[in-house]
Amino acid sequence: MNKNSVAPDQNTQQTTNTENCDAISQNSSRRKVLKGGAVLAASGIAGFPLISKSQSDVIKIGHLTPRTGFLGTLGEYAVQAADLAIEEINAKGGILGRKVELIKEDSVNPQTASTKAERLIERDKVACIVGEISSASALTIAQVAQRTKNLFINTGANSDALRGSNCNKYMFHVESQNSMYVKTVGRSLLAENRVRGKNWYSLTADYAFGHDLLKVARRFMEANG
Repeated sequence: MNKNSVAPDQNTQQTTNTENCDAISQNSSRRKVLKGGAVLAASGIAGFPLISKSQSDVIKIGHLTPRTGFLGTLGEYAVQAADLAIEEINAKGGILGRKVELIKEDSVNPQTASTKAERLIERDKVACIVGEISSASALTIAQVAQRTKNLFINTGANSDALRGSNCNKYMFHVESQNSMYVKTVGRSLLAENRVRGKNWYSLTADYAFGHDLLKVARRFMEANG
């Protein structure tokens, strides 16, 4: 029996089956993606309709990510990356000759994420919202974005559902989804003869990200086991 840890979380669900969630120790790769996503988001919004001459000279971008709670440490890396990106962009003259202001909020849970997304759009008049790590919070932000017809660029939430059943035209992704990670790791395990005829024991995060990861991992293992 092989033991595999899927995600660094305090709450876990255990399932004995033919499933591999060996898939992801993601902290390092997520940090890189979050930084790259912040740069992409800040520079890529130049063509977005909300940025017009009628606005103030400053372009406001909302940034949502957990800064407290069990994901707080990872969220702080995202904040640092976004700050660096905005600093670099402004040092080069901003976007369309206008400075960029980053308005940062702590999206500690899905309900808070939704409330703060609405506030960023309605009160702060941001051109778009970027960020997030939690798939559950990303879903609530995406719902606000769809309702208000504002852009949301997801930089760290991995759930396949965000690209499928819960996708909408106002949400864009710069982070890979769970099935991509599972298939990539799974192919390596297949090549090493560690899938067919093997039993796997899974530990996964007991929230949206982990539930989705377990589902796609089980699907892969059942198809190839």
